Amino acid sequence: MKKHAFIISSTQSGFTLLELLTVIGILSIIGTIVVSVITITLRTTKKADLLEAARQNGDNALTQMVKSIRYAQSINAPATCVPTTTTSSITITSLADYQQTTYSCANNTIASNGASLIDNTSMSVSACSFVCTQATVDDPQTITIQYTLIPKNPGSFAETNFTIPFQTSVTLRNF
Repeated sequence: MKKHAFIISSTQSGFTLLELLTVIGILSIIGTIVVSVITITLRTTKKADLLEAARQNGDNALTQMVKSIRYAQSINAPATCVPTTTTSSITITSLADYQQTTYSCANNTIASNGASLIDNTSMSVSACSFVCTQATVDDPQTITIQYTLIPKNPGSFAETNFTIPFQTSVTLRNF
């Protein structure tokens, strides 16, 4: 007769409490790092989007003003640029249709005959001015346009607080 021997194992497979706590700790650290990276990426993307919108607003307004001032028939206000004059508005007469256009810095925007050139729902204008210079009465006038765009509702996060300055000088060609 053969005897069959059964061996009963006294070792149990599984994890100890210390091993489980170590794995949970490591996973928590990795999860925190991943969430931080995602949060920073989203905040950076938001800032880039806001800055791009502000630059487009400012560039569009500046381009429109430069184009009409450069090819204007005359500057009506200020009446003279000798000596240099700094003002919050400028009035020109168009060479194409002889109509007057007034560009002004008022109510935290830049306006063309009262219509805002900036998206007022998201941007606000500060430090806006027009500087008219002319060496002599016989020289063409040069208008320097300068303004700064800021977010209308900046919020408390750093990525929503910014200022973008815009400045250019334009000399009348039809003098």
